[in-house]
Amino acid sequence: MMLRQGEKMEFKDFVQNASKEQLTALGTLGMWMQEKVPLYCTCPSKCNQTCQLAKELNEALMLAGQRLQSQ
Repeated sequence: MMLRQGEKMEFKDFVQNASKEQLTALGTLGMWMQEKVPLYCTCPSKCNQTCQLAKELNEALMLAGQRLQSQ
């Protein structure tokens, strides 16, 4: 799925329409990020838990994993 310059798409929308290959890539990214959170998120504010963008990304990656499991 390609977007033209200036077009916007929510990440969850992308995941809803992603191909199996895209879902596999997103699922791999999600697992990698879960393993690395203790290493890359060391700030006291815990921005990975309070940042709206980070929350939406995590939700979309979980959705990608769920879609992969159901296929």
